[in-house]
Amino acid sequence: MPDILEGPEDSWLQRYTSNRIGKEEEDQIIMALKDQGLVLDHEDTLRWRDFPDKPSVLRKQKKPMKTSTADESAVTDIVGRSKTEREIFQPLGTVINAITSVPLLNLFPSCEYDEGPCCECDKYEEPPYEYDAESHHTNSEVSDGPQRRIHGFLRLIKSTSPPTPQSSRAATSDIAVNFEFRWGDTSGDIRMNRLKVLHSALHNLHSDCQRKHTYSMTIEDNHVALWYFSRSHSAKSYEFDLLDVRAVVSALSALIFSTVEDLGYDTNIRRIIEWDQETRQDQIRYVYRLDDRFFKTVKCRNEYDGLYIAGRATRVWEVVEVASFNNTALLPNTQRMILRDVWLEQGSDTEREIQDKIFQRCDELGRKFPPENDRRLHDVDDATRTLLHQRLKDGSYKELFLTIKADYRGATSKPRAEGFTPAPNIFFECVYSNQEAKRHGSDAVSTSSTAAVPSRLKVEVPREYKPKQRNFVVYEEVCSALHELDDIYDVVQALLDAVLALQILFLISWIHRDVSSGNILFFRGRGKLSDLEYAKEFDLSAGRRSSDPKTATPIFTAVELQFNAAIYKDADFSEDMQDNETGESPPSLTVRHNFQHDLESIFWILAWLVFTHIPGQNCANVTAELFHNKRPGFLLIRLNVLTHHYVCAEWLQTLRPDLPPVLAKGLLTMRNILYQRYLNRGRSIGDMSTYSPIYDKFRNVLSVIAASVPRGRVRLVRPAPSKVGGKFGHLLHTDNLRKEMEEPEDNMLAPHKAVSLKRVRGVSDADEADD
Repeated sequence: MPDILEGPEDSWLQRYTSNRIGKEEEDQIIMALKDQGLVLDHEDTLRWRDFPDKPSVLRKQKKPMKTSTADESAVTDIVGRSKTEREIFQPLGTVINAITSVPLLNLFPSCEYDEGPCCECDKYEEPPYEYDAESHHTNSEVSDGPQRRIHGFLRLIKSTSPPTPQSSRAATSDIAVNFEFRWGDTSGDIRMNRLKVLHSALHNLHSDCQRKHTYSMTIEDNHVALWYFSRSHSAKSYEFDLLDVRAVVSALSALIFSTVEDLGYDTNIRRIIEWDQETRQDQIRYVYRLDDRFFKTVKCRNEYDGLYIAGRATRVWEVVEVASFNNTALLPNTQRMILRDVWLEQGSDTEREIQDKIFQRCDELGRKFPPENDRRLHDVDDATRTLLHQRLKDGSYKELFLTIKADYRGATSKPRAEGFTPAPNIFFECVYSNQEAKRHGSDAVSTSSTAAVPSRLKVEVPREYKPKQRNFVVYEEVCSALHELDDIYDVVQALLDAVLALQILFLISWIHRDVSSGNILFFRGRGKLSDLEYAKEFDLSAGRRSSDPKTATPIFTAVELQFNAAIYKDADFSEDMQDNETGESPPSLTVRHNFQHDLESIFWILAWLVFTHIPGQNCANVTAELFHNKRPGFLLIRLNVLTHHYVCAEWLQTLRPDLPPVLAKGLLTMRNILYQRYLNRGRSIGDMSTYSPIYDKFRNVLSVIAASVPRGRVRLVRPAPSKVGGKFGHLLHTDNLRKEMEEPEDNMLAPHKAVSLKRVRGVSDADEADD
């Protein structure tokens, strides 16, 4: 579910549109609508000609029904019929297009209304709700993706994209604002419209890479609301009256006369269509501009799940460098590279900036390597010290990380509008809340029922809703993630290098904070540690945990971080941790991300791959308990595995009996190392000597596995080809939205990190990888 804020409509218009329509322009538009007879003066009050009353009242006005006789002449049914929603709200399109024709000084409309073709005979229904027969198709623009059905929309007058191949339907890329109408305002009407605009927003942002944000407008009877959806937050205006001519004109005009960029289109990305020789069909591609360099997408490698709106929304593409937007011919000697498109918190360091800081510190350490008695080298053998010194001295440590060839800070999302506050139950409200009370700051409580709201949808941690900024990064190496590998030997080799990379970070006092199967990559027989956006220097004086924390991949996250409670306790800790799972965490239990937490992620990654990616095993119960983070008791089960030798051993007995015993023994040994170190360290989390031995111990375990399990001995399930390279370039991963909201553990697969899991649902999931 997205984070929805709610506030006054005037603040919404000021913040989330170009805000170029003032009182003078409004008066000009209203005068033009009067001249066309669309607006009437009635007792010093402006009235709509075609909305003399609320839609619920207009619906009851019978419309004569024409029937055919034997001689094919039309006669009128005496009973007649009620007006349809299409007929009731059709005049709104006339008003909108009349507004677009009003000449305003230095202002030009960017979009116009389109209600699409009539679909009254179309029986197509799409989950999660039954779309009425009057809604209209828009083209999905994603491989095998569903068509969207909406009541109407504002379409760009000048398209930013070429037409969708072989389609006469409205292209998603040209739809700037979705409209959803209901003649009634019952709880069902309200919830239906809100879910539909949410689904449309998910679709628009996911299916078109040009989008920074998207808009919707809902009308239930005479209640109008404006919606803004972005990567940092989403915002809904308070409802205003459809019969309030000036309010409606103000809202519509603000959208119509917004610039194309302010309507959510990123000028650094252009959508093109090219003939693909391999698939023998037209394919949508994107050209990314990074300053004066241009990169054309060839293949989508990984992307986020379409269930999320706010977050990093990471897409990973194979790209080639081209001359420009208008000349997409390949540059001479260009090679395929990887482009990562991700939304980061505005003002935060990019991955390249963080990598530069890390490399600078590593180079300094290489010139002045610490002596043997340094606490960072406590209990580290001579061979490892020599290896670390040599890597840092000759710069070969850089081979453990990706090579960044270009990066670019792009578009930013809009800041939160003034007066907007969280509305966590907005998709479950049954009646309209007291808008006047909210406008005047009253403490009045909504009369809506929230008893059925799942606890996981409640806001438990305050957020700052900081704007996000788009970041493009181009890497030289085209790698594979761990979960894409088909041999356990390659996985272990990659993990060996990842542990070495983490140890080098430890030597310069940095922690990664997001170690996952998608951030450890395999390239030409070696491992690389990637995704450094959340890497930070370990500093106990930096203060408490952020109030707007990043969300890592839960199934790879250290247990202490998930509980926000230390495993070491002066007394019994189990009761404290059990209470903490309910969200009640005393301040004294706050845990800081430390070096061992990154290493614990290595343990969970290997366990996940061994339990879930080796075929022919009877491990369904284990994977359901250990790797479905929304399952009841998930944290307590993982705590028991980490803190009790016999529990871990019992789980490992479910592995295939013919597997090399070193796999189970190695995992059990890693568990023992982690648990004993947590206990031995106690509360001395700043003592570097308590971490230094773990890296050698982990590498020794992995080296024994690599020596005992040669390539080809234990094969992994080869992921099915990701359905991202088809006709339109990438796939929409949204199923039934209602099911996704109620059972997110089966649908929120890790975006760019666990795309291979999309081949089989219900086996395991690495969900919620992105903030």
